[in-house]
Amino acid sequence: MRKKFNKLNIVNIINLITTSLFLVLLLKLNMLPKNYMMIITIALILIDIIGIIFTNFKNKILKVIGLILLIPTIIISIIASYFLYTGNSFLNNAFDNVQNEQYITYYVVTYSDNEVDNRNDINSTVYYPSNDSYVETAITTLKNYTENDIVETNDIVSAFTLLSQKKISFILLNNTTYEIIFDNNASLRKDNYKIIYTYKIKIENKIENKEVTDSDSFNIYVSGTDFANLNDFNMIVTINMTSHKILLTSIPRDYYIPVYGTNGIKDNLSFIGVNDINTRIKSLEDFFDVDLDYYLKINTNSLVKIVDAVGGIEYCSDVSFTTTHAVVLDTYDDSTGRKLTINKGCQHLNGIQTLTVARERNAFNGRDRQRQKNCQEIIVDIFDKLKSINTITNYNNILNSLSDLYETTLSREIIENIMKDTINGAEWKFENQSVDGTDGQDLIHLNSMKGWVMYPAEDTITNAKVKIEEIMQN
Repeated sequence: MRKKFNKLNIVNIINLITTSLFLVLLLKLNMLPKNYMMIITIALILIDIIGIIFTNFKNKILKVIGLILLIPTIIISIIASYFLYTGNSFLNNAFDNVQNEQYITYYVVTYSDNEVDNRNDINSTVYYPSNDSYVETAITTLKNYTENDIVETNDIVSAFTLLSQKKISFILLNNTTYEIIFDNNASLRKDNYKIIYTYKIKIENKIENKEVTDSDSFNIYVSGTDFANLNDFNMIVTINMTSHKILLTSIPRDYYIPVYGTNGIKDNLSFIGVNDINTRIKSLEDFFDVDLDYYLKINTNSLVKIVDAVGGIEYCSDVSFTTTHAVVLDTYDDSTGRKLTINKGCQHLNGIQTLTVARERNAFNGRDRQRQKNCQEIIVDIFDKLKSINTITNYNNILNSLSDLYETTLSREIIENIMKDTINGAEWKFENQSVDGTDGQDLIHLNSMKGWVMYPAEDTITNAKVKIEEIMQN
């Protein structure tokens, strides 16, 4: 006689499918140590076997016990598979994601009451700065709309003064140079000018892929860029996978160092390689005598979004202060926004408040020195928040906040290894250091204008090199 089909075996089949899917996705994630992977696999196999046996007994109590084992396992496997699938999809695109092409924005600027208001009406000579290595491509594009001369100038600040006096009519320059001019020259006001044409040109990204010889220790250059592509934040992160030590070496944005490939011309670090990060990396490698194995470039919006995604951070300050910068995004104009007051002690900050603290330097006697310390603390605060249970409940928000907001040459394998060590109980120890110097004014932006700089103090450079080497070799 044909044996009657046990309907509870449908539950067993569903359980086998969901647990198999979960294990495959967990294996693909590759962030769980082998011993944990083994334990989970064996546990699920045992649950499957017990469930199949118990649900096929005639005893109702055993059938119920089998269902009690299987149904929660199915639910947990489905939920966990969703998180694993989402995480895998993100990780596949989240690392080693540097694009081969990038874009630079260019402006054609005139005086504010000029009747000309578009590219087709440019009716006299256009001047452009001599220190822009990509301007020829921009000129080629502009020539499609004007037959007037496009002439080089060695003094872009003086050119802007002449423009405000209506002695010349047009200037062509990239958006970074435009912002630098007003940020470093209080005598020039944006109200006296207007942009009549904005366009982008495509350039090739010159990042060089490196072969890292020692996977147990490596250096990452972290660059924080704003809306004008200026480097407000510079840090070398040294990681030793054996000792589980992480050294954060902060470098002031105004550090005055030789620019790679210019025969010794020095520049403010904030302006070095604004459109060619490879130049900045090589300049820092030469100056600190280290290999920067990877880089991570973060923009200001990514800091705001990640802090908001983790529910804010707890920021602690040794002093009370009010920021000179307003709580605003994508502008250097602080006249319209409100200022942020920080109390001595710990307080909760959201994303835009965190960015405002990270930008602040003029409120402190130590200027950029204190800002570097604040940025170090913010990084540690975010790391602590990412380790909390809040990470799980805001999983999708966190991944979405990171999407397309940074670029890095870091490989997925490195992150996988860090996660494995962390799950295995590794206690990562953070150490901080900052290089220092003397404030002053000098030629910046490849000798095109004067601005604030910090002349490096050799003893702090020497100490920083020694400490980086110590962490690398520990």
